[in-house]
This record gives sequence, structure tokens and C-alpha cells, in this order.
Amino acid sequence: MEFYPTIKTLHIIFAGIWLVNFIMDSYFQNLISANKGKEGEKKLIILYIGILNMIGMIGSVGILVTGIFMVLVNPGFSFFQMTANHWLTAKQIIMVIILLIIFVKIIPQAKKLRINIGTDLETSDPISEEGYKNLSALYKTAMTLNILVIINFVLAITHYYFS
Repeated sequence: MEFYPTIKTLHIIFAGIWLVNFIMDSYFQNLISANKGKEGEKKLIILYIGILNMIGMIGSVGILVTGIFMVLVNPGFSFFQMTANHWLTAKQIIMVIILLIIFVKIIPQAKKLRINIGTDLETSDPISEEGYKNLSALYKTAMTLNILVIINFVLAITHYYFS
């Protein structure tokens, strides 16, 4: 248990990193919309996918690893046990849903969008309608994911007041 405060601190830091994803997502959506049809639009979309992918990976893997470790070393916690810590079980279920969304929706949508955009970012070829549909679908899925992350964050913060 001597490492528990360090792991908890890392868990909080990774949560903060993952929350940055929400802010960056909104920022990039506005930036891409403002540059629709302009020369740098493709580069912005690729940057959007890359940055949010990196932030999301760091945050989600960090949360997952530190969360599992915290449950394993804290005798008051357990996996998916509704009798003791309802807030923790809710967070664990939401985390499973988040991981499913990432692997079933986000990754395939981002790959499809990259294919729609193409590899030559210097050309002035416009993005196809299908590309814009895929971008819109990615926005919606990312928003769903961000809402779930925020719900998990709120559960983590408020459980101290309701336990």
C-alpha cells in the first residue's frame, strides 16, 4: 500500500490528460469547420485524428492500468461488485463501454476517414462527401466518448460526498 498514493496521483493525472481530449476535440472541430474547403483542411483533420489519438491513448491506458492496480491493492475495492462501491462498479462498466466504443467505432472511423482524405495532403483535391460524413460520424462518436469520460470523472469526484 505504500505505492498507493503515487498510483492514485498518476490516476488523477491521467484523468486530467483524458479530459484535455474533450477540450481539444471541441477546439479542433471548430477549427476544421472554419477551414472547410480551404487549403489546410486535410492537414487539420489529420492533425485532429493524430493528436486526439495520442491524448486518448495516454489517458485511457493510464487510467486503465492505474485503475486496475488501485483495485488490486486496495482491500476496500473490487471488480464489478455492486454490494460495496456502487460508484466504482458504475465507473468500471462505463470504462468497458468506453473501450468498446474506442475499438469498435473510433478506430475504424478514423481509419476510414484517413482513407477518404488520402495520403497526398499537398493536393488541393476537395474532401469527398463520404469523407465529410465519416468526419461527422467521428465527431459524434468522440462526443459520446467524451461524455462518458466526464461521467466517470464526476463519479470519481462525487463519491467522496455520497459515500
